[in-house]
Formats: sequence, structure tokens, C-alpha cells
Amino acid sequence: MNLLHRQNTNYKLILFDFDGTLADTSPGILNSIEYVTSKLNLKEISLEEKYTFIGPPMEESYKRVFSLEEAKLSNAVKYHKEYALLKGYKEVKIYPGITELLKKLKENNKLIGVATLKAETTANKILEEFKIDSYFDVVKGTNINKKQSKEDLIYDAINTLYINKDETILIGDSIYDAIGAMKADISFIGVTYGFGFKNKEDIKNMNCISMCDSVEELKRLLEDL
Repeated sequence: MNLLHRQNTNYKLILFDFDGTLADTSPGILNSIEYVTSKLNLKEISLEEKYTFIGPPMEESYKRVFSLEEAKLSNAVKYHKEYALLKGYKEVKIYPGITELLKKLKENNKLIGVATLKAETTANKILEEFKIDSYFDVVKGTNINKKQSKEDLIYDAINTLYINKDETILIGDSIYDAIGAMKADISFIGVTYGFGFKNKEDIKNMNCISMCDSVEELKRLLEDL
């Protein structure tokens, strides 16, 4: 897949994906799925199948794995978000080094944002729970009343802060992030420590400006951008 390759030397807005980029949210997501299957009396699925929910939009995952449609699909998403706001937001581990990375970006006068397919209310609650919300200038996530793609969320963040596209870069761990960056016409950095890309071979065809295997490597890279 031929994705956009662009590199700037003075990015003003650093956008992060959430799941697998800022935090390991897998325990909360897996438990949310258990909650949904119990509420709707759905079939049991394997742990491997549950992990495929991390990254894509929830609607897409529940439709693909459980073949849900219309009202039942809407209820699945509703219950997933319900658990996330009740307990799931606490079942998260911010990746080691992320707080220090955010602090360094702020010291370098960067704007910091989130563009995530996770529910915006859940993303904000997690940031507040782990006391890193003050680092972020904008947080854009999905809303149950409005269907949004990664591209849409990126545009929302850029427009909220009145930043140009060529001054913006997205950091993410999956092809959904890479494609979102391509469609929004912004630069992209892929990371392999999350859930999507398993190694740099997975990212090399994405035409991103760089690939990082760790938060520390990402921190060193961003110091030069």
C-alpha cells in the first residue's frame, strides 16, 4: 500500500493514537467484551479473536466477529462503552516513559493531541485517571451519535487548534492509523510496541517518516522533529 511520505522539520502538533500507542488498554477492552457477551448472551470467542477488537472501530469488530446488525449491534457498542466508563478506564497501563515524553514535548512548546477510535469520554476519563490530561491540548474520539473515521478525528483535532496539515504528525501502532494519516494528508510515525504492527517489517511499506520499537526510541526521534 502506497501511503503518503512526507517529513517536516518543525511539527507543531503531535497527535497520538491511544490504544497501543499511549497505553496498554487490553485488560479493559477484553473485559468490556466479556461484559457485552454476558449482557447479550453472545457466543464465547477465543482470546485471539478478542485481541482483534483492539484498533478497529467497535461497530466493525462486533459486526465482524458476532455477525450483529442494527439494534443488537447498537446495544453491543452501548454496553462496551458502559463497562469502559464503569471499570475499564482503570484497567489500563500507561506505557513506561510516556509521561516523560509528553513532558518533554511540552517543554519544546509542542501542541499535543489524541485522535482515537476509542470513545472520547473514555479516553478523557483515562487521561484524567492517570493524571496526564493536562499535557493534551485536544482529545478527539468517537461519539455514539456520530460515526467518525480516523481521518475525521485527525481533521477535527487540526481544525480545533487551527494548525496546518503539514505542521501535524500522527503516531500510531496500526494500519488504521497509517491509512488515517494518509487520507488526512499528514505525516505518520509507526510504533511496534502496541497491538497492530508487530515489527518494522510490518510498517516499512507504509511510507511513514520513521518506525520506533520503543517509547524511548520515539522520544529520541521526536526531539529532532
